[in-house]
Amino acid sequence: MKIGMRNIKTSISVVLCVILFELLNREYPFYACIAAVVTLQSSISDSFKAGQNRLIGTAIGATVGLIFSYLPQFNFWVHAVYIGLGICMVIYLCNIFNKNDSISISCIVFSAIMTNLKGVPSYIYVINRTVDTCIGIIISILVNKYFNFKFFNKFK
Repeated sequence: MKIGMRNIKTSISVVLCVILFELLNREYPFYACIAAVVTLQSSISDSFKAGQNRLIGTAIGATVGLIFSYLPQFNFWVHAVYIGLGICMVIYLCNIFNKNDSISISCIVFSAIMTNLKGVPSYIYVINRTVDTCIGIIISILVNKYFNFKFFNKFK
């Protein structure tokens, strides 16, 4: 079995995310790498659609997460209840906006915000994760569009 172009393009996208984050001195390439892997599909139009769903899901999950992060955190049990209520709200909003393909990532982003805020203001965390996601989406769409067999044939 040979290695296919989607495999190669996904690998290139992830490597470019890591390199770009190093050059920009951004802290967490992980989030861009996730977006790149999820976004890169077998066609450019499918990649664009996957990127759009990823971005919409990130926006919904981040918005609800930001709102819930400002609720009073009395103790662990209240925080856990907030997480459950927030997940319900995220899924409900995705359904209302007819964005069912964004539900999973919305829930993941919401959960990341509610469980990873350790000494970082929530709005900063939300902005950084959204920017990181956009970087990964853009890189994978560009790689999918411009890296093809013709590109690789130049190096033979």
